[in-house]
Amino acid sequence: MARLILVTGSGGAGKTVVASATGLAASRRGVRTGIVSFGLSQGLVSTFGLEEPLFPSARGQPVRINEHLDIQELDVQEELRRGWSHGRGSLAALLGEGLENVSAEEVAITPGLEELVTLLRLSELLREQRYELLIVDCPSTTGALRLVSSASALGWYARRPSSPARKARSGMLTARSCREPGALQEARDRLAAVDELLRDPAVTTLRLVATSGKVSVQETQRAYTYFSLYGVTTDCVVINRLAPGGEGAQQPHVEKLQRVFAPLPVLKTTLHSSEVVGEGPLEAFMEQLYQGEDPVLPMVSQPPLGFSKEGVDAYRLELKLPFTTKDDIDISRREEELVVRVGAVRRNILLPRMMALLPTAGARMEGDRLIMSFRKERGG
Repeated sequence: MARLILVTGSGGAGKTVVASATGLAASRRGVRTGIVSFGLSQGLVSTFGLEEPLFPSARGQPVRINEHLDIQELDVQEELRRGWSHGRGSLAALLGEGLENVSAEEVAITPGLEELVTLLRLSELLREQRYELLIVDCPSTTGALRLVSSASALGWYARRPSSPARKARSGMLTARSCREPGALQEARDRLAAVDELLRDPAVTTLRLVATSGKVSVQETQRAYTYFSLYGVTTDCVVINRLAPGGEGAQQPHVEKLQRVFAPLPVLKTTLHSSEVVGEGPLEAFMEQLYQGEDPVLPMVSQPPLGFSKEGVDAYRLELKLPFTTKDDIDISRREEELVVRVGAVRRNILLPRMMALLPTAGARMEGDRLIMSFRKERGG
């Protein structure tokens, strides 16, 4: 299975440069690498110094950088045209019936479609095994959270056991009502698989890019919490564009980042005298960023969400929620689902069967981890 690295950060922090330098560093080690970006503000082609018109003609196709590195700026319209045929196929099956005479251009305005198309494309790239490492240059943290939350919601939907009565109540599309039941099941399986891979720290880790400013530090803290809520493992924070020597007003914020994210690795790069554009500047940037270490290996291996057995008919759930207190967290239970909310972000966690059958016995915070117990009632 290919390794997957998500790179995101606050606007203007330099996430595309970090993603590009990481991919270039991996390719220099002989690792077959692909860097994929999505969203309107894509800059991979420009960062590698390729001569392209203002509106590139690649139309979402891979562009070869060297023997071991491709870059690809996803084009939702092109992905729709490629995978859409008169309302047929896995995407049409997911969206529902009545799409026989709808064009790809008309479907493109559907809210959330960009995230859905990106997830299906990631599934395809991982399944093809063309690359050993796939790096996703995400939009800002908000866009990356939309991608991860979409994967979580769609994966939850795909795995959730559903009775005929529940299907009727919710209006869910059934295999019987779908023109291509095989396509629907395939799409559901692919989305569930992507969600599982995003939450597997041996496969996927997230790298957060920040500057040392107070606003960027706070946004990075919130992002770390929210991605942890969705089960994505953050393996490092990159502080970009530091003044040489780390002197001046930036230093207190740098020290705060190192302190609050410990023991998470905090990598640092200094402000360059010119834009980091082209392979030469990217190589200098990657050497400063990784200091000769392997950029492919996960720097953290413990997942944010875990389940364990504590005894006979007793289980424990642990969810890492950094920078939160118990008062920041709202928890509710619906049969086999646990709903956890922090601020404006909510996640539905489908409990394993052995835990879903047990009542909730309590919740508490231990450091930055939410601990929940599930235990059979005495005499029950």
